[in-house]
Amino acid sequence: MTRPTPPRGLAAALAAARTTASGAPRGRRLVGMVLLAWLPVLVQILRLTLSDSSRGAGFAGFAQGVTGIYLAFIVPLTMIFLGTAAFGDEWASGTAHYVVGLPVSRAALVVGRWFAAARRGLLFVLPPLLVFYVTSLLGFEDALTHYLPELASVVLVVCFLVLAYAAVFQLFGVFLRRAVMTSFVYVFLFEMLTANLPQSFAAFSMSFQARNILFQVTGMDMFRLPTTNLLAVEPLPLSASIATIAGIGAGALVLATLALRSKESGGEVAAADAAST
Repeated sequence: MTRPTPPRGLAAALAAARTTASGAPRGRRLVGMVLLAWLPVLVQILRLTLSDSSRGAGFAGFAQGVTGIYLAFIVPLTMIFLGTAAFGDEWASGTAHYVVGLPVSRAALVVGRWFAAARRGLLFVLPPLLVFYVTSLLGFEDALTHYLPELASVVLVVCFLVLAYAAVFQLFGVFLRRAVMTSFVYVFLFEMLTANLPQSFAAFSMSFQARNILFQVTGMDMFRLPTTNLLAVEPLPLSASIATIAGIGAGALVLATLALRSKESGGEVAAADAAST
């Protein structure tokens, strides 16, 4: 009996995405991530319950929540735990040799784990975002349907950002031992700091670029890039923002593939397994 031919290319990546349990949140991590994603909705419901008005904050309040909470905090923090765990859990649990022993290319394995992390991230982020939209526009006649095109733009940008962050944090999980801590430093020091610096620096922030995409697509001042005390911030071309986020994500996938090959050839996988036993 001959062995079945291992899948290749896209089929191998999809198989790796379907069969992986690594990185799936459990226990306290799961509870914390759910609370993080739904916190704006809970605050909104509490405000509506305690307020005399039956109206939500309106689309302006929704836009402010998207740019100031979801793009800046919830999306990157959610993807820290999902992205770094895509491979990081293997080093911690001592099952790395099973990963590198799979009969698929390292690139397909990285893409498959990246897709699985991004899919989980969307399941955490999108449902509360949609509920947040509904609760924000409650009490405004026809507002829920009127702003559907803008909502679609927000959803697409959030999906794009989830994909990019999943790639970046997966790279950290493959390459670094303290990936979660490094990822927090990246979000709170690099992403948040550069987003408030002059435009030449802020352009390296993915949340900054995501907000620019929303402004360019919708044309609404609610999504306009914030001005700084140092220099006025002008909107960037839509193509430049898309290319920046896509380039960062694609570059992270390439580097993660190279890092995984380096760990395998350098014996780090075997060393991690020996240490765990």
